[in-house]
Amino acid sequence: MLAGLATGIVTLVVVGGGLVVVGFVVLFRRRGDRGIRSSNPSGIDALNRKAGTLLVKLDDAVRDADDEIGYALAQFGPEKSRPYGDAVANARAKVTEAFRLKQALDDAVPDSDRQRREWTLQIIALCEQAEASLADQATRFTELRSREVNAAGTLDDLRRRIETTTGRLATSRALLADLAKTYAPSTLAAVTANPAEAEKALTVASTGADAAAPAISQTGVNDVSTQLAEASQAAHRADQLLDAVDRTARDLAAASTALADLRTRSTADVAEAKALKAPDAETGEAILDAVGVVEKALAETTKDPVADLDRIGDAVAQLDLALASARNQAQRLEHARTAYLGTVVSATNQIATAREFIAGHGGSVEARTRLAEAERQFTIAQAAADPVEALDTIRRSVTLAQDADALARYDAMGAR
Repeated sequence: MLAGLATGIVTLVVVGGGLVVVGFVVLFRRRGDRGIRSSNPSGIDALNRKAGTLLVKLDDAVRDADDEIGYALAQFGPEKSRPYGDAVANARAKVTEAFRLKQALDDAVPDSDRQRREWTLQIIALCEQAEASLADQATRFTELRSREVNAAGTLDDLRRRIETTTGRLATSRALLADLAKTYAPSTLAAVTANPAEAEKALTVASTGADAAAPAISQTGVNDVSTQLAEASQAAHRADQLLDAVDRTARDLAAASTALADLRTRSTADVAEAKALKAPDAETGEAILDAVGVVEKALAETTKDPVADLDRIGDAVAQLDLALASARNQAQRLEHARTAYLGTVVSATNQIATAREFIAGHGGSVEARTRLAEAERQFTIAQAAADPVEALDTIRRSVTLAQDADALARYDAMGAR
């Protein structure tokens, strides 16, 4: 039944995305220019601020609702949780579409005043609809919990989760210590404090469980469900923090392997470039310049394989451009396929890092928009049939994820 619920959610995202687009085409065709012309030009800034605020609020709400679904499934089963799952899937489809529109507004392509107003109004409508749907389901579950919560069973499950996660702390700390022997501190900065933060979250969870326990009987109670939910969320947050340490270790291992492959391939590319006969003097000079950039990048070594992948990858991209006219199509496609593999590793790491930072510290609508677009470009790259197109797209994903992380960290510094 859990698999059925997951299938239903995925189906709704696909179908819902299409309905969102069709619905807004009909809406704005019916309205024509009337709604656009009635807006004062100076009012677009107010609309932009409203859209940005709603997007941040909805993005957080969907993240929180994702956590809540797991809790609801464990507590009430798939049938009673299905409406909530459907509402979250619907909201996620709307927030994805809203971020796509926000990216269109933020990109370098000029937009007319009409387009900016239409798209901004669409973002607002998408957010308000999704927010209302989530709020309705949240109210329904609050009422359901007040009638059906199995507080005694929930407390037992919570204490087991706390015990299991507490047992992971020592392993996580040891893993970080091992990673620190190989990688630079800056490479691990995003997760260095995770075990300590997880321990604090577990303390919150344990305190909540202890506070709720005296009011719980085996027949269940109604007045501690909120305490237990908050304690469960804290335990879940602790798990997420420790999962991020494990994910970082896997990503760095994959990045190190990809880096070794990239160095080998780039060395071969340099040899190929030096042996190629350029069609003209200008192309020959560009190739020599690019070879120098790659050789310099290969000579530099750091303890950050992800940064090394990006640095060497950027240098190789310059060499690819210089060699484009001298290489035949088959060579270009094969090179793009191999370069893509290393860039995917970087994109995966950059997206996960930005996502986890925003989940833990928040972020502006600009940061979230870049992250959503990075994830969208990643998906497009995976589906691209043309290796060159896939490589260009995954490189855009890396850049957007880096921007999202930088913006989120800047936002966090400003909030201190």
